[in-house]
Amino acid sequence: MNDYLVAVELCTSKVAIAVAERASYGIRVLYHHAVPVLKGMNRGDVINNKIITDALDRCKREIEIESGLNIKDVILCVTSSSIKTKDWKKSVIRQNSGAPISYEEISYLTSEAIRSEAGNEVVFEAIPQSFNVDDAINVSPDEVEGMTGKVIEAKYKLVIGKNSSLKNKHDVVESCGMRVIGTIMSPVASSYAALNEDEIENGVALIDIGAGTTDVVIVKDRIVREVAVIPFGGNTITADIRNETTITTDNAEIIKIKYGCCMDEGSTENKKLVIQGTGGSENRDVPLDLLEQVIEARVSEIMEAAYYVIEQAGYISKIPAGLVITGGTAYLERIRDLAKAITGFRVRLANAQGNISDTSVDGSFDTYACSVVGALIDGFNHEEDLRKKAGSLDRGEMVAPPKQTEIDFGGEPIEKLTWREKIRRDREAKNAIKREEAERKEAAKEAARKAKQEEELRAQLEAEEEERREAEEEARRKAEEEAAAAQPKGPGKVEKYMKNLFTIDEE
Repeated sequence: MNDYLVAVELCTSKVAIAVAERASYGIRVLYHHAVPVLKGMNRGDVINNKIITDALDRCKREIEIESGLNIKDVILCVTSSSIKTKDWKKSVIRQNSGAPISYEEISYLTSEAIRSEAGNEVVFEAIPQSFNVDDAINVSPDEVEGMTGKVIEAKYKLVIGKNSSLKNKHDVVESCGMRVIGTIMSPVASSYAALNEDEIENGVALIDIGAGTTDVVIVKDRIVREVAVIPFGGNTITADIRNETTITTDNAEIIKIKYGCCMDEGSTENKKLVIQGTGGSENRDVPLDLLEQVIEARVSEIMEAAYYVIEQAGYISKIPAGLVITGGTAYLERIRDLAKAITGFRVRLANAQGNISDTSVDGSFDTYACSVVGALIDGFNHEEDLRKKAGSLDRGEMVAPPKQTEIDFGGEPIEKLTWREKIRRDREAKNAIKREEAERKEAAKEAARKAKQEEELRAQLEAEEEERREAEEEARRKAEEEAAAAQPKGPGKVEKYMKNLFTIDEE
């Protein structure tokens, strides 16, 4: 490898390559080039390798001509609409508790986290959250190396996606004569480029609104705490405009960018855009107030979804720095006002300015370049590891995470397994969990069925008892009526005698 690093991003609306070097302040982005793609990607996933390979190869050739470089080793930005996160932890016992905890030991735990998924899913990124070292609880990841102790418990946030999604991206990069020496989640990379020191320390949520997806990243105490992907973005807004106004997708995208506004306040009432007809077709009118209503509805949905992600993660009251919005859709007029009105958070729009050298190429300061620039920032923070991996590849060595037997943590001997045996055991364990889950669900269904039957029987008995009481009441009422009907009409002899006895003669 040379003194520069290269990052590649494959996203819904474009492929991009950026080249950077170290600078006196941060990094300097020397070259940035993007090629738009209209097809071949869907919400962050490659669905047509040939189309995306052709676009990336063109992007690579153009940047090589401009820079005179021969691009070979790259950091790959990855994302997918199917990603999810889960918590993972592991404890290990160290043989020499008095020795400082080494970088290799932490790397081993990270590699175990990455290898924790099997089958159709793969860990895109394992993000350390905290460590417990003996009695020291919730030690920050940047403080654990060098500590001493007997037992290490590591806690990670795993970002998990489909294996096919990651494989397709690697295949595209390799088809263009490049090799991947590192990967990073695009939303995590964006956070490195767009957020400032105060935000990442106090707590903030980054909302990166791209073409196909909206990425949400929560950062607190300088640690990425949650990552989520909302499966709609700028293209969804464009599609809404096209459907409501019956114009072409190209025209809908143009008027969204040029005239789109996120809040409808009635100032554009009775104003309209006139789309010139082609091929003899009539001109088409697009009311501006309708345009604003359509955009406001969809952007509101995006902000509500982002708020839900923050709420479910338990960070509503833990991000005093509020929201930072970036991505191509961040250019929409009044998006900041709408986000603030819906979420109640303070809101800032951001690009990579402040985290890269002022002498960087102009394109690197655009909001849609945050991911690829952030990948370079993170790459230089782990430059030594990347260069080691590139050197191993140059020597034809297989680069694999360190195995458990290579680091002596002490304790009981660890059984050595072949990778096939490990996969078999993992599969058996997962199948057992699935069987237990299926049995639990079936038992729950049976219990619910019995409870429903008992409830129905109880209701039937109560109805029958009510009918019995009503029948008895009706019978009693009829008996009283019949008894009353059997009594003689008019006064009896005793009544007449008493009446005559007390009659007063007026004479």
